Amino acid sequence: MTWRQERLPELVRAMAGRPRHEALRGHVTELLRSGFGAPYDEIGHEVYLLDRSGRIDTMWGATVIELKSDLRRELDDVLARMPAYLADAASRSRSPRPVTGIATDGATFIAYALRDGRLHEVVRYATDPERPNELMAWLEPLLSDRPDLLPEPRAVAQAFGRASLTFGRAKLVLDTLWAALRDDPEVRLKRDLWDGLLREAYGQDVGDDSLFLQHTYLTIVVKAVAARVLDLSVDDPASLLSGRTLADEGIQGAVEADFFDWPLKMPAGADLVRQVALQAARFRLRDVQADVLKILYESLVDPDQRHDLGEYYTPDWLAARVVAAAVDAPLEQRVLDPACGSGTFLFHAVRRLVAAGQSAGWTTHRILEACEEQVLGLDVHPVAVTLARVTWLLALGELVADRPAVLRVPVFLGDAMQWNLRRYIGGADVLVEVPGEPPLQIPAGFAENQALFEQGLDTLNQGLADDATPESIGRALRRIQGAATADADALTSTFARLQALLRAGRNGIWTFVFRNLVRPVWLSRPEQRANVLVGNPPWIVYRHLSSGMKDRLREALQEYNLWIGGNLATQQDMCALFWARGAERYLAPDGRMAFVLPYAALNAPVYAGLRTGQMGLAQVRLTGGWALERVWPIFGAQSGSSTTSTCVLFGRREVAGEHPVEVDRWEGHLSHRDADDAEATRVLTHSRVQWPRARTLVGASPYRERFRDGATIYPRRFFIVEPEPAGRLGGRRDAPLMRGCVGDLDKHPWSSVEPPRGPVESQFLRRLAQGESIAPFRLLETATAIVPMDGPTILDSVTASEAGYRHLSSWLRDAETKWAEHSRKTTAGQPRTTLANNIDHMRKLSCQSVRATMRVLYTASGTRLSATRVTASDAFIYHGAYWATAHTTDEAGYLIALINSAAVLAKITDLQPHGQRDKRHFDNLVWTLPIPEYDSSDPLHRDLAAAASHAEIVAAAVELSDTQHFTTKRRAIRAALVADGVAAEMEALVDALLPP
Repeated sequence: MTWRQERLPELVRAMAGRPRHEALRGHVTELLRSGFGAPYDEIGHEVYLLDRSGRIDTMWGATVIELKSDLRRELDDVLARMPAYLADAASRSRSPRPVTGIATDGATFIAYALRDGRLHEVVRYATDPERPNELMAWLEPLLSDRPDLLPEPRAVAQAFGRASLTFGRAKLVLDTLWAALRDDPEVRLKRDLWDGLLREAYGQDVGDDSLFLQHTYLTIVVKAVAARVLDLSVDDPASLLSGRTLADEGIQGAVEADFFDWPLKMPAGADLVRQVALQAARFRLRDVQADVLKILYESLVDPDQRHDLGEYYTPDWLAARVVAAAVDAPLEQRVLDPACGSGTFLFHAVRRLVAAGQSAGWTTHRILEACEEQVLGLDVHPVAVTLARVTWLLALGELVADRPAVLRVPVFLGDAMQWNLRRYIGGADVLVEVPGEPPLQIPAGFAENQALFEQGLDTLNQGLADDATPESIGRALRRIQGAATADADALTSTFARLQALLRAGRNGIWTFVFRNLVRPVWLSRPEQRANVLVGNPPWIVYRHLSSGMKDRLREALQEYNLWIGGNLATQQDMCALFWARGAERYLAPDGRMAFVLPYAALNAPVYAGLRTGQMGLAQVRLTGGWALERVWPIFGAQSGSSTTSTCVLFGRREVAGEHPVEVDRWEGHLSHRDADDAEATRVLTHSRVQWPRARTLVGASPYRERFRDGATIYPRRFFIVEPEPAGRLGGRRDAPLMRGCVGDLDKHPWSSVEPPRGPVESQFLRRLAQGESIAPFRLLETATAIVPMDGPTILDSVTASEAGYRHLSSWLRDAETKWAEHSRKTTAGQPRTTLANNIDHMRKLSCQSVRATMRVLYTASGTRLSATRVTASDAFIYHGAYWATAHTTDEAGYLIALINSAAVLAKITDLQPHGQRDKRHFDNLVWTLPIPEYDSSDPLHRDLAAAASHAEIVAAAVELSDTQHFTTKRRAIRAALVADGVAAEMEALVDALLPP
C-alpha cells in the first residue's frame, strides 16, 4: 500500500482532532515530506525573522505555516503575527510561487496573502477526516508541482473552485486590478457588453462586478485548459487569452479575444494568467471522460444564484442517454444544442459521432470534418460558450493530435431566441447593443450570408486599421460581389459608428461581437438547419424576469399559442419558448427534438400548448417522454435546488397529434449528482407507466375561488421577530424590544444582512401562521411578525411616521435602507419594487385586513396534507399555507375533515409536482376534486363536521414537546386519530362523499 492509502487517513484523522502544538508540527512535517516530497533539510522550524522579532513555526519555500492549538481562540494572534511573517518570507524567497501563509490547528486551514502591506484571508478549508485526499488536493496548488493529474470532475473543482487556493489568490489580484482599471473606457465597454449579454440570457439584471471577476478567472482557466489539450505552452498570457496560441496550431474558434482579457493591461494581470495556467498544465486533459468544465463553473458560482438564473447543468449520464436516444444516425445527422451551456450535450454528441466513424472505418480527418460540420452549439452566455468550445475540443480526445491543417470549433456566442433581430418581410437585421448609445446595425444581406459577412467584416477591420474614410469604405463594400447597395450603405453607417467608438477608446471587441451574434441568423437558414435539436434550455419563470423581458416573453408565447396568462402567468417559463422557437427556426422538416425540461411539462396547464404541438408556424408531435421525478439527485442542492423535478421530452417536426399514452419512468437514488453512466445503469430502474394526468386550469369545486395562498413576507429576517432580552427593569409593554430572526430559510443575499432590532409598537406584533404551524386538526406554534398595516393600508417608514408610529417608522427605515442596498435593481440602479410593495405582492397581505372569526388553513406542500381551523382574528397567514374564511363552524369542520383525509390525498397525488425525493406541492390541487360546498341539510356533510370536532379534541390531547420537529408532532397526532378510530370514520365518510 502507498503512503496515501495507508498512512494519510490516520494522519488526517489525528489532525482533525486539534492535537497539541508539537504533535501537530510532527503531523504537518510528515505531510510535507511524505505527501509533497519536501526534502528534510529544506523544511525550516522555528525560523527567526530577519530582524529577530519573532519566529515562524514552519516554513518551506514560499509557504509560511503558523501552528495553533485551537484557531477558534487564537485567531487574533495569527492576524497580529502573520503580516510580519509573510513580509519576511517574501524578502528571502527565491520561489516562483507567490508567498502564502497557512494558519492551522489541524481541524481548520486558513490561507493568507499580503497585498500592499495589508493581510488578506484567501480561503479556508475545514478538514474532513472521512476525505483525507481532499486536504491534499486543497494544498496541492500551494505545495506541489505534481503533473499528470487525472482530470476527474471533483479534482478539477478542488483545484480551481471557489474553495481552492488558486481561486482565492486570483480573486485578490483581480480585485486589485479591477480597482485600478474599472474606469478605463475599453475595460468598461467590455464589462457593459458582457452585462448586456447576461440580461439577454437571463431576462434580468445579474451582472455585478464580483460575477464579472469570477467569469474573468474562469475564462483564464478554461483557455489554459484548451492550450494544454494540445500540449501547447501557456507562457504567453496575451497569446493564450486571444486564441493566438491555438490559432497558430490551426485551431480556429476554440479561443477568441473576448470580454475577459482586460487584466493584461497591467503586469500583475499577466503574472496571474501565468500562475493559473501553470495549475491547469498539471492535468492530463486528453483523458477527459465527461464535461468537467461544468463542474468547475458550478463550483465557482453561488448555488442560489444559479437557481435564480435557471442554470441547471445536466449530469453526464443523462446527457449521454438523451443524445443516444435522439441521435440514431450520428454519421448522417446534424446536431445543434441551441442553449449549449458548458457543452455537456455537445461532448456526448461528438463522442457518439467519433465512435460511429471509427466503427465505420472512417479516417481521422473525415471524422473531424464531420464533427466540425455536424455537431454545433449556440449560447448567449459568454462564459458558457468559452466552456462549451473547450468541451467540444476535449471530446475529440486523442484524435486532435492527428487533426487537419485547420480545425474549426463550431460553437458560437449568439442568442438562439433572436431577440436582437429587427424583422421585416424577407429578412432581419441584427442589432448590436452599444452601452449608452443606439445599437449598431448589421444588415440582413450580410448577416444571412457568411461569405458576404466575412468579406464585409474584413473590410471594416482594415478600414479601422487604416483610418479610412466612410466614403472609401462604402465604395469597397459596394464592390463585394453579391452585396446589395442598400446593405452596403447600411454597413457603411455602422463603420462610421465603429470609427467614433475607436477614437473614444471603446474598441477591441467589436469583431468578436459581430462575428458571433450573426450566427443564429445563419443557422436558421433552411440549408443550415439541424436534423436533431438536443439540450437543456434555461428554466426561467415569468415572475423572475425584468418587466421588459416579461413583455417580450408574453408576446413570443402568444405568437406560438403557448401563453396562458391569468393566475398562471407567473408560471410561464422561458424553456417553452426554446422548444417552440427552436423547432421553428433551427429544426429541419421531420427533424427530432430532445430537451431536458421541468417535470411540469408533462402535465401542467402552462405547458398544455407545447404538448398539443400546435404552436403557430412550429408544429411538433411529441413522440416520447422520460419521467425522472423519482431520480435523485439530478440537479440537487449543488445546482441551487433540491426540489426541482425533471423530465425529458422527445418530439418530431411534423403535423401535430396526440402525445403517447405512456412515458418511460426512471427511479433510484444515485450516490452523487455526477454519478457516471455505470452507476446510473446499476442503480436506476426503468418502467413504462401512464402519461401523467393533466392538471386542469379550473377547479371542479366551488372552494377553488375561496382559498388563496398566504402572504410572502420577505425578507423573513426583517419581519419575523423574537424578543430582545430585557434588562432588570423589563421592557415596555406598549413597544417591546424586538430583533429579526435569522435562520436557514434566509436566502442570499439576505442571509448575510444584519436584521433590524429595536422597539416596535405592540399593535404591529401579530401572530403568523406558517405551513409548519399546521397539524391535522390542531394549530401548532405560530411565529411573531411585524405586520406594518394600519387597517387595509401597508405602511412604510414615511407613512408610519406621519401616523405617529415612531418606533415602527424607525424599524422600517432600517429595513428599507438594507432593501435598497441588497435587493435586485433595475438598469438605472434602483430597486425593482419597494419593500412595502414586496410584502404585499398580489395583495396577499392587505387582503387579510378584514377580521375573520373562523378560517380554515391547510399546508401548501409536504408529503401529507394537514388542515386545521384558526379562530384568532388577529393572526396572519404566511406563504406556504392556503386559507379561506369559513361561513360557519360546521363548514370549517367539514372542510378540515376532507382535507386531512388519506382519500383526498390519494386522488390528487398523481397531479403533484415532484421534488427530488418526494412529491411536494398541493397548492389548489384539492379543489380539482368535485368537493361540494357545505350544505347543513346534508347528513353526510353534518357527520363530517361532527367527526372533525371530535378529531380536534383527540388532537388537542396529544402531548407534544417543544423540542419535537413539526413533522414528528404531525405523526403523533395522526397516530392518536387512528388509535381513537375517528380517522377510519372520516375516511369512510369522505369515501361516500367523493366519486371513485
